[in-house]
Amino acid sequence: MSGRSEEEFYVVNSYTEWDPLEEVVVGSLAGGVFPTWQESMGPTLPHDSVRIFKERGGTPLPAEHAAAAEEELDGFAAVLRERGITVVRPEPADHARTFGTPQWQSAGNSSGMPRDLLIVVGDTIVETPMSWRCRKHEVDAFRGLIKSYFRRGGGWLAAPQPELKDTLFDGDFDAATETGWAVSDFEPVFDAADFMRFGDDLIVQRSHVTNEFGIEWMRRALGSRFRVHEVPVNDPHAMHIDATMVPLAPGKLLVNPDRYIPNPLFRDWEILEAPKPALGPDWPMYFCSPWLSMNVLSLDEKTIVVERQEQPLLDALTDWGFTCVPVDFRHVYSFGGSFHCATLDVRRRGRGGTYLNGTA
Repeated sequence: MSGRSEEEFYVVNSYTEWDPLEEVVVGSLAGGVFPTWQESMGPTLPHDSVRIFKERGGTPLPAEHAAAAEEELDGFAAVLRERGITVVRPEPADHARTFGTPQWQSAGNSSGMPRDLLIVVGDTIVETPMSWRCRKHEVDAFRGLIKSYFRRGGGWLAAPQPELKDTLFDGDFDAATETGWAVSDFEPVFDAADFMRFGDDLIVQRSHVTNEFGIEWMRRALGSRFRVHEVPVNDPHAMHIDATMVPLAPGKLLVNPDRYIPNPLFRDWEILEAPKPALGPDWPMYFCSPWLSMNVLSLDEKTIVVERQEQPLLDALTDWGFTCVPVDFRHVYSFGGSFHCATLDVRRRGRGGTYLNGTA
């Protein structure tokens, strides 16, 4: 982390999930394809998607649905701009092109979910070592943005790029009991969306894409300024913590009633169990469960972007004292994320601090 005076403008500055948002990256699904199948995907996917990924990996996403999702992303970006927030978008990318190493080959995925690839910790953008082979070059669509932020004074920390050999996927996951993990500790891997930021503290979950090696790499790389806390969750399909617990403001935590395990770090926090998602059972969900309803984005301590049709959640958050900004996003749901996943908050007003219990 670089040291600069309080008076100096920070082009990259984001310590929490709730400080007032000033600049954000919004993803794009243009050029996206179904991921090339690998066995470690199995524990994380809806059952029907296994067949789809095996049969259609590397082929374009359904055109009409993807176009509607891209329109929603554009509309979301417009809503943010109307509120005075600077919005930047990734460069165009052809994710159908194949790439590989002497051990494997794959096509890509999409540029829709920058939260999976990158995390801003303080004044530094951290580039992650992802375990899905199809995501190896996903960050390339954001490379120009990262270089631009770096040239203007932002920090840039890239994790060691993994080899992604078969050995990494010799985890101990048991499909019959739904225990264990799809990835081993052969090399450090993690997705940024398995982390959440609370000022000078981050929480992280072990998952089917984030191993202990990756968590320890992140802990050491961030140094003594930041504390990384691994938290247990009740999710045999764990991949990304932002549909399990989402901090909305200091002392207010939205949790998944099926996955959240009470934790002393949040002893003095108000906890709200998210209502069941309003999404109907026939809506196509290729990557995730309908609990993407929880994947909201805080614009500040009082204002939250929520999917327009998630009325039970809109009501619950309004009753909890928040102002909700309803935005259409259900077509984006289908391709692996909602507002938190589809963004990277590059700059928020705030300078860190201690918010979790027992971390001072």
